[in-house]
Amino acid sequence: MRTILVAAVALLATNVWAAYPDKPIKIIVPFAAGSGTDVVARATGDALSKRMGVAVTVQNIVGADGAAGTAAVVKAAPDGHTLLATSNALTITPHLVKTATYDPVKDLVPVARIAVIPMVLVTSEKSRFKSFDDLVSAMRQAPGKVRYATSGRGALNNLEVALMNHHLKVQAQQQPHKSARDALAATAAGEADFFLSNLPMALAQLNKGSLRALAVTSSARIERMPAVPTLAEATQRPGYEAIVWFGMLAPAGTSSQVLTRLENEIERELEVPAVRARIEAVGGQVAFLRSAPFGGRIKLDYGKWGFIKAQQ
Repeated sequence: MRTILVAAVALLATNVWAAYPDKPIKIIVPFAAGSGTDVVARATGDALSKRMGVAVTVQNIVGADGAAGTAAVVKAAPDGHTLLATSNALTITPHLVKTATYDPVKDLVPVARIAVIPMVLVTSEKSRFKSFDDLVSAMRQAPGKVRYATSGRGALNNLEVALMNHHLKVQAQQQPHKSARDALAATAAGEADFFLSNLPMALAQLNKGSLRALAVTSSARIERMPAVPTLAEATQRPGYEAIVWFGMLAPAGTSSQVLTRLENEIERELEVPAVRARIEAVGGQVAFLRSAPFGGRIKLDYGKWGFIKAQQ
C-alpha cells in the first residue's frame, strides 16, 4: 500500500508540472525600463513566450536599488509564474539598503545566468600610468593622492575598486560622479586618474585613443585587446573575476521540474541569433550558466560583499 501511495503522489506531481506553464508568466525587473537588465529580460521573455506557448510580460518595479522588485518576487507563489530578472545588484543591495531584508541565497532559487559584461580599468591616454603596476606603485608611494572616479556608492565599479584596494593594501581618493558616463569622461580628460568601466561604454574612447586600458576584469584576456592583462594576473589572484551579470531567478521552493524546464528553454533560446543580437545591443555577451553553477556564483558574490558592512 505504501509503495502504491508513493507512486500515486509522484505521478500526481509529474502531471501537475507537465502542465507548466498553465497561465501567463510575469518577469519582474527591479530597474527602470531601458536598462541593461530590462533589455535582457524582454529579449528572454519574448523568446520564452514563443517557446512555452503562454504570454510572458515584463513588469518594472523600481526602488531601493532593486530591493522593491526583488522583494515582490520573494513573496510570490513558487509556481514558476513569477520570475526575477536581475543583475549583480541582487548580491550588493542587501548589504547597503536596510529595507532589503531578503537573503538572495535562501529566499530565491537561480534559474540561469543569461549574459555578462566584462569591465576594464582605464586611465587617460595622457596619464603617467602606462601599466597597472605603475598605478599600484603610485598609490603605495602617495596614499590617498591617486584619484579614482566612481558612479555611486553601491555601483559595482566602485565596490570592485574598494575591494581591489583592500586586497592590495593601498589607498586612493574617491571622486564621485553622477553617472558612469560622467566618470568615464572625467577620466579621459585627466580629471580622475582611473575608472573601472564596463567594456562596451569604454570601447569607443579606447579605439579613439583617448583612454588607455590597464587591466580587464574577465577571467581571461579579451581577444580584441590581448596585451592587456586580467586583474587576476595583475593582482596575483588566480581565478579572480569581476563582471556584470544578468540572470533569472524564482522564489525559493519552486519545483526542480519547473526550474529544469525554464533553464532548458532559456539555453535553447540563447542560441537564436535574433535573441543574441538584442542582448549584444546593450553590450552583453551571452554566457549561459545552469541553475547550480549560477547559484554558486551568487553565493560567492554575496559573501564577497560582506566586507561592505564591516567598512561602515
